[in-house]
Amino acid sequence: MEDDREIAELIATYLRKDGAGLGLAASAEEAERICLERAPDLVLLDLGLPGADGLEFLRWLRLRSLAPVMIVSARESDEDKVQGLGLGADDFISKPFSPRVLAARAAALVRRVAYDAGDPSTLPGVRRSFGPYTIDFEARLVSRGGERVVLTRREYELLSFLVLHEGKTYGPAELYAEVWGLEHGDLSTVAVHIQRVRRKIEENPSAPRWLRTISGAGYRFAGPGTP
Repeated sequence: MEDDREIAELIATYLRKDGAGLGLAASAEEAERICLERAPDLVLLDLGLPGADGLEFLRWLRLRSLAPVMIVSARESDEDKVQGLGLGADDFISKPFSPRVLAARAAALVRRVAYDAGDPSTLPGVRRSFGPYTIDFEARLVSRGGERVVLTRREYELLSFLVLHEGKTYGPAELYAEVWGLEHGDLSTVAVHIQRVRRKIEENPSAPRWLRTISGAGYRFAGPGTP
């Protein structure tokens, strides 16, 4: 979704080189129509759109689809990034950008989704419990006392990755590569998602029991046997 036709065509040119099929939309309303006609594999989203803005469209999309979303915007404030990621965006790239880098990051997001949709039987057990919580890797959901904990797709992926690697510390760059499937980008994305997951599973997010910060090193999941 890009209201600047010249930029939209430039992005489209590079994505077509990778064999992508595209639908171009200059407004949120047009994008909604396209998404209803054909489920997207990836959404590139500008925040500054005529009519309903990009964040409004993202709210609409997340009620209907878990397709990966990359925000491509001239807005660079932390608040815009936090809002976009909080509403379920998977990545944020600022204008001006390298079309080749954008195309590579878009392809990485699509590959990551395909990988995550693989056979859950390859995981070390299809369920894992900690405290009152249970992760069902087959259903890709987290529950507490039988009630679902609402996580975005990326929040779920981050939590499940750390749970599966219990006790191991990962720096932001490592988590960005492992969970987002990207080697370069805004590493503050990781901290934002860690904070959001903590608010959903920790009794006291400022003194977390499960997702711990290791000073100068990164984050790790402390399992039930960890004091």
